[in-house]
Amino acid sequence: MRDNIEAIRLALRLDVEHRNAENALEREILRKYAGFGGLKCILQDANELADAAKWSKSDIELFAPTVELRRLIHDYSKNDKEFSAYMDSLKASVLTAFYTPEPVIDAIADSLKTNGIEVKSLLEPSAGQGAFVDSFLQRYPGAETLAFEKDLLTGKILSALHPSISAEIKGFEKIDPDFEGYFDVAASNIPFGDFAVADPRYATSKEIAYRQSTKAIHNYFFLKSLDSVHEGGIVAFIASQGVMNAASPFVRMEMMRRADLVGAFRLPNNTFSDNAGTDAGSDLIILQKHSNKKALSADEEFFIQSIVDRETKAPNNKYFAAFPQNVICTEAKVGTDQFGKPAIIYKHEGGADGIASDMRKALHESLKMRLNLDFYNNRSLTPPTPEPPTPESVKRSTENKVEKPKRIADTPLMQQYREMKKKHPDAILLFRVGDFYECMGVDAVKASEILEITLTRRRNGKADNIELAGFPHHALDTYLPKLVRAGQRVAICEQLEDPKQKQKEEYKPTEIITPPPTVEPKPAPAPVEPVKEIETDGGPDFNDNPDPRLFAYNLFGELEPLQKPKRQPRQPKTEEDKPRPTTKIQISDEQVKKFRPLSDKELEFYGSLDWETNPPINGFYETMMSIAHRQLAEMEAERQAMEATRKETITEDGTIIEISKGDFVPKPRVAPEAPKPAERDMSPRPFSEDIQFFHHNGSMVVDKGQVGFLSEVRKNGATFSPLTLKPEQEKRAMLYITLSETYQQLYHFEAETHEEDADMREHLNQYYDEFVVRYGNLNEKQNVKFILMDANGRDALALERGENGHFVKADIFDHPVSFAVDEVTSVDTPMEALTASLNKFGEVNLEYMGSLVDMEQDAMIDSLAGHIYYNPLVSNFEIADRFIAGNVVQKAEEVKEWVNREEERIKNFPGFDGVEPFIDLSKESLKALEEAIPRKITFDELDFNFGERWIPTGIYSAYMSHLYGTEVNIAYSSSMDEYSCDARHKNMKIWEEFCVRGYYRVYDGMSLLKHALHNTVPDIKKSIGKDENGHDIKVPDSEAIQLANTKIDEIRNGFSDWLEAQSPEFKDRLVDLYNSKFNCYVRPHYDGSHQKFPDLNMKLLGDRYHINSVYQSQKDCVWMLIQNGGGICDHQVGTGKTLIMCMAAHEMKRLGLVNKPMIIGMKANVAEIAMTYQTAYPNARILYADAKSFTAANRVNFFNQIKNNDYDCIIMSHDQFGKIPQSPEMQQQILQSELDTVEENLEVVKQQGHDISRGMLKGLLKRKENLTAKLTIIQYQMEQSKDSVVDFKQMGIDHIFVDESQCFKNLMFNTRHDRVAGLGNSEGSQRSLNLLYAIRTIQERTGRDLGATFLSGTTISNSLTELYLLFKYLRPKELERQEIRCFDAWAAIFAKKTTDYEFNVTNSIVAKERFRYFIKVPELAAFYNEITDYRTAQDVGVDRPEKNEILHNIPPTSQQEEFIQKLMEFAKSGDATILGRAPLSDTEEKAKMLIATDYARKMALDMRMIDPNYADDPNNKASHCAKMIAQYYHKYDAQKGTQFVFSDLGTYKPGEWNIYSEIKRKLVEDYGIPPHEIRFIQECKTERSRKAVIQAMNDGDVRVLFGSTSMLGTGVNAQRRAVAVHELECPWVRREVV
Repeated sequence: MRDNIEAIRLALRLDVEHRNAENALEREILRKYAGFGGLKCILQDANELADAAKWSKSDIELFAPTVELRRLIHDYSKNDKEFSAYMDSLKASVLTAFYTPEPVIDAIADSLKTNGIEVKSLLEPSAGQGAFVDSFLQRYPGAETLAFEKDLLTGKILSALHPSISAEIKGFEKIDPDFEGYFDVAASNIPFGDFAVADPRYATSKEIAYRQSTKAIHNYFFLKSLDSVHEGGIVAFIASQGVMNAASPFVRMEMMRRADLVGAFRLPNNTFSDNAGTDAGSDLIILQKHSNKKALSADEEFFIQSIVDRETKAPNNKYFAAFPQNVICTEAKVGTDQFGKPAIIYKHEGGADGIASDMRKALHESLKMRLNLDFYNNRSLTPPTPEPPTPESVKRSTENKVEKPKRIADTPLMQQYREMKKKHPDAILLFRVGDFYECMGVDAVKASEILEITLTRRRNGKADNIELAGFPHHALDTYLPKLVRAGQRVAICEQLEDPKQKQKEEYKPTEIITPPPTVEPKPAPAPVEPVKEIETDGGPDFNDNPDPRLFAYNLFGELEPLQKPKRQPRQPKTEEDKPRPTTKIQISDEQVKKFRPLSDKELEFYGSLDWETNPPINGFYETMMSIAHRQLAEMEAERQAMEATRKETITEDGTIIEISKGDFVPKPRVAPEAPKPAERDMSPRPFSEDIQFFHHNGSMVVDKGQVGFLSEVRKNGATFSPLTLKPEQEKRAMLYITLSETYQQLYHFEAETHEEDADMREHLNQYYDEFVVRYGNLNEKQNVKFILMDANGRDALALERGENGHFVKADIFDHPVSFAVDEVTSVDTPMEALTASLNKFGEVNLEYMGSLVDMEQDAMIDSLAGHIYYNPLVSNFEIADRFIAGNVVQKAEEVKEWVNREEERIKNFPGFDGVEPFIDLSKESLKALEEAIPRKITFDELDFNFGERWIPTGIYSAYMSHLYGTEVNIAYSSSMDEYSCDARHKNMKIWEEFCVRGYYRVYDGMSLLKHALHNTVPDIKKSIGKDENGHDIKVPDSEAIQLANTKIDEIRNGFSDWLEAQSPEFKDRLVDLYNSKFNCYVRPHYDGSHQKFPDLNMKLLGDRYHINSVYQSQKDCVWMLIQNGGGICDHQVGTGKTLIMCMAAHEMKRLGLVNKPMIIGMKANVAEIAMTYQTAYPNARILYADAKSFTAANRVNFFNQIKNNDYDCIIMSHDQFGKIPQSPEMQQQILQSELDTVEENLEVVKQQGHDISRGMLKGLLKRKENLTAKLTIIQYQMEQSKDSVVDFKQMGIDHIFVDESQCFKNLMFNTRHDRVAGLGNSEGSQRSLNLLYAIRTIQERTGRDLGATFLSGTTISNSLTELYLLFKYLRPKELERQEIRCFDAWAAIFAKKTTDYEFNVTNSIVAKERFRYFIKVPELAAFYNEITDYRTAQDVGVDRPEKNEILHNIPPTSQQEEFIQKLMEFAKSGDATILGRAPLSDTEEKAKMLIATDYARKMALDMRMIDPNYADDPNNKASHCAKMIAQYYHKYDAQKGTQFVFSDLGTYKPGEWNIYSEIKRKLVEDYGIPPHEIRFIQECKTERSRKAVIQAMNDGDVRVLFGSTSMLGTGVNAQRRAVAVHELECPWVRREVV
């Protein structure tokens, strides 16, 4: 601790003085810094001497140094923000920072040096104070070094110690992508844990291994470092034993797929004892990068496999069983690790020096055997870089900074070549390009020497030259054997097409030719000229080269060169005109005559070659150039000869003039030669216009009259690359670009302003009409290809939709589609006028209503009596459902005050003031409000929770001052949801009576008071002995915890007794405060009987669904949803929720309350919802998403159809809805809010010091890291701005109907009640989070709550949190008003937590904390009912059969009894091998009880579901079920009674044993039921087959139907003949069977 403080003091002083460590003493002080790993004292309060009372006995000696450290950092900090940043960084390092002894590091560096590894560039991804850097630079003084350190203070020490290196004080994930493949060696002691890493490039990668690595920091460091070293480079990391011992092999498989295993070494547990004061198992793993290798060695196969000793249950790795010499230890014994799990504990008596000595021997053997030094030195295929200047040796010895590698912009052709070369690094790659096979780079040099072909260089985009050698494809049979005989391995790759035009690069299967084991000696080649390197200017190499830098597809799919060679003059050049070198290949006249005549295109290309400006690149081109020049010369000579002998006649004024040889020849009239067009600049250049919101990489644009594409698009500019087009092609492109940009500007303007732009819409129509007239529809085949070349092409194609086999314009051509524009001009009744007024103005507008209905205003007001009331507070009428709703107590008081004030004002006024009619109206309104006020809740009816946030802290202070007999002050911070307590004069009640003395510390009355206010219990530990290192073995002190819980309950329960003893005046004030806060809500009575539903087709509903009328409950619910703008439809099964949803969506659209409603339902019944909607409203325009709509090819077009058209409703499944991209801005806003809450909880937890568990701290840190990573990814995606796919916000959806809303109950929430059972998963699911994003987007647009309708018969199914989460979805603003910002604040008001004893799965009695009761139920119900319409089947009047539930208690079989004992033992020990499975991973360990119960459910059903080797038993559940099915079958045979069988375990799979098929077999073989009468719902792969089976059930042709809860439990109307439902296993949550 002292060394750390002195190092930090020196580092901070050096930072202030702006200098580095300049002498040996300063460097020695800094090197002694060892971090704070395991020093939990850093987490505790140490601001003043009084805080020492909170410290445990074992840590009290560190109190004074901790105070000194905090003051030191505070004094050097510029402000409080910097001080907090330093302290947070230190606190976070407590869990991760453990430093490696110097001898161990030296052993690694020495071994690499001894075995021939020369390090020119070193990467240290987790540097600490630079121990690895020190060691390596001593041995490699000139090595460039890049080191990362995330901790701020440690980073300062690193920078001061090593000024010559590049030190980055940030996380390794921030490394620049340009460093990929740059370093020789990466060496470090990496952090370990399941913390997420914020690397957007990995998190959004297509490779699953990259995405998964961001969830665990140690996996990420391995993969990221392998990316950062070159091919053959070394990664040497010390990591936790968890990497090699983990039950899951996938990370190790990925490591072995991308690298060769050089060696793995198990280090003893006492390796870090001296430096970090901790005994933890660790391994040294050394890898050599080898991308895409083909096979694994035996060593690597061992490395992948983890094993568990059957006797000791200790995990290990098979590699160490095969190579025990790589276990560095002098003693090994079975014990437990730091988590209390069985483990082999390794010790080394020699300490760090002895460990290092043994490591050197083991390292030498492994490196000598497995290190491929040639592979390391060759670096395989690396990007070509400019020749670096030769470094001065003096500078390299003192300066080790890493310069950022120059980014190399490969051409697409080279990118393809490099991708294939990575797959075959040890082979010569023959890459088919057009008519040639080409070799590049090192391969080209080898091939030119072996095959004696010309070696050239060519330009590679913005990169430097790269070597090139090639031969015609027809010569493959000649050259390939030569390469194989020379001992070369050859890979042949056929390129399919231009890489720029393909979204995904594809290759034909690569053929690998490997030389035979014995290679004949190659005969000495005849003397040949030295290989001549020919420099070229990067011009086209051959006629059909598809390199997109040289050639590109034009807009009509034709391959054209970007810089098309000009046709050469017809007469050949003479030596005097163009001197050139002597050609190597001379073509005789006879050879030319034998060669076929070249085509015009060949003549044009090969004729353009010359030695001066465009030389041939190899012998073949030289030959073709000579032939072309000869043939061109012959053609020119022939032309001149014909011209000389030809006679030409010219008619002039009717006279024929004949040209002849003589003295006088009349000159023919010749038209003057037209001037040549100016040369156009075809080179890439900066885009001259402003960047618009629709500009992306790949956008087609016009710049200075030229058509081209944008690249490198940024906010302030882009690069424009012109296209070479024919005039007609250019016209088409320009017209398309104008059309596309006009559409983008029109939609964006109208979506942002909600104003129609008629002029721009007229222009859009004109451009579209002109395009269609000249070139056809946008979606015609000849146009689609070139439109899709544009980044916005899919948007443009969605401007048309198909109807009846024809393309028609999208709705945006006619009217705005991003907001509603329909204007109501007349209605029939005052009620309809009222609805229209609410839609247009959001209030009662009598003038507007009078214009819609032919009625006088007074008569209209009279007819609306009871529906509207005058509100003097806003000087206008309000609808009853709004006026007599909400906080009616406060509203009545304010109205009464207004009436009294106005009456007093006009009391002595002689004349008519004009306010009298409004006073009369206000009195009527006041009377209605007073009648609606809820009955006042009395003090005796209230339950009080100690710690409720609405109770003033002064009351808590008074109570605690009374209880403790001394003055106690309590304060509350709403932003952090945190109570603080203070007592200036503590007494014996605080020190003794309300005090718990733990083994390590004392919890006095003030500490327990804080826990009582937050309703938590301290985590008290005790020691049960010492381990072999003399450290305490800490376990929870259950007796002390129970005692603390008893005293906390005494504090909490005594609060109610104290309140009871207070004066009546005090009680009345408290009751008034409560009633005004919570008991003030009135749920309006929604009467929808006046609704006519003008578009509803009852005849079709009657014919198809036997629906002859609409229930009153359905009308009322629709009216509630219309008035509130959404809500909850909590109707039981069979009461018509589907029709409610359809009617509400259509009525909202018809009345203009919404513009684009969306319905989402379960996959099983979403098609039925769409059919019901179409039946109810046959003329409605519905967009239904079938299975094909969301395929990869159609998804983007479907999103654009939603965006550009004005549908009455959009219907899709829950799963499809989850694939809609959500607004990045909204995701960022919500996740940031969650992160803020986590950080507040983290701060509170840290302030509690030892009162909290290490697990709680780690859990909050992990959640913070995960949220930070998600935010970083979203920020990265927003900055990229290259994905132009339409997101939810752009679609214009303004209301969502969520059918079966219970599927979205797993929404994330934050809580400090980490030990309370039954709260569910606070992380939530991505599905629920996506719905929250969408609803918040709608709420932000409308500025109010709701915006969605939830429909379900089980809105709350399992946990208490589900009710809170409903409010979080739908009523965020109202929760804010009640000062409820998190779950804990909500639970403090409405729930009560208790600790009771329960039986667990092992039949043991354990104490469990749970929220067992709701309190203040009437007020909570009023809050819920305000937006909810709840109806039972009895309320609605639906005739439903009585449920006759029969529970079958089946005794277990002997095999089941035996397995039950194993399950109980597994539940106690966590040893999965008892069940015959692999050991549990860390993730599975957390779900141990879930695994146990899952096994129990399978066992109860049939033992063969656990192991197919078990035999059938006539007494198991499956046999019993078959017997019951048969009994019902025969009992109701005359009526053809049908039965449903539900099972979510072992569902039907063809060709495999499963419980469905087994029961069917028993029914057929044992009970004689025909097999065709037994069906499985999983057999129905299409909607048609599903409907056929349902119809067969209703007809009685199918008598037994099996299915899972999800597939058969919803949307299946097959119950017409149902007589029984069999549940093979009870589902976890309540479901509906419709």
